Amino acid sequence: HVPALLAGAFVLAIAALLVLASMARSVTDAWGRAYVMDDRLRLPKVDAVLVLGTSPYGYRGQDLWTLSHRLDVAAGLWHGDFADHFLVSGIRIGDDYDEARTMRDELVARGVPAAAIELDHKGNRTWDSIVRARTVFGKRRLIIVSQRDHLARALFLARHAGVEAWGVAARGTNYDGFYGNMIGNLASLVAFYDLTRGTAP
Repeated sequence: HVPALLAGAFVLAIAALLVLASMARSVTDAWGRAYVMDDRLRLPKVDAVLVLGTSPYGYRGQDLWTLSHRLDVAAGLWHGDFADHFLVSGIRIGDDYDEARTMRDELVARGVPAAAIELDHKGNRTWDSIVRARTVFGKRRLIIVSQRDHLARALFLARHAGVEAWGVAARGTNYDGFYGNMIGNLASLVAFYDLTRGTAP
C-alpha cells in the first residue's frame, strides 16, 4: 500500500503545482493587458527599447520566425520615431551562438544605427534580462518587445523589479498548444519565485 500512497501523493502534488501555475499565469496575464500598448501614440518616453532574445530561425530547433517578428517591431519603433535607443538581450554560447549579436546585426540591416544599440550577452532568462537592464545598464524606463503571451510575464517582472515598463507586441506566440501553455504557466510560477527570492541574475 505504501507505493500506492506515494504515487497518489505525487499525483496530487503535481496537480496542485499545475493549479498554482495556472493561477500565476492569470496574474501575469493581467499585467500584460494593463501595460501592452496597442496604440503606439500612447507610448511614453523611455531609456531604451529592450528586445528579448530567443533562438533565431533555424537555430536550436526554432522553426518559427519569432525573433524576426520582434526585430521587425523594434525597427518599426525606430523608423516611427518612437525610440532612439535599444538594448538587445539574449544568450551567448561560445563564439558560434550569440543572440544579442544576431539581434544587433538584424536591426542594423533594418536601418537602425549600430551606435543606438547596446548588447547584453547574459540575458539567459527573461528575469536576467530585466534585472540586468536596471542594475548593469542603468535603464529604469523601458519599452519591452516580445510576443504578447511572453510580454505579460516580462512586464510583471519588470514592474516588480523597479523598472517602469510598457510592452509592444510582436506577431506570433511563444506558448502554443497544451504543452506550450503548460510551459507558459510554469514560467509564470517561476517568476513569482524569482521575485520572492530575489534571484541574482
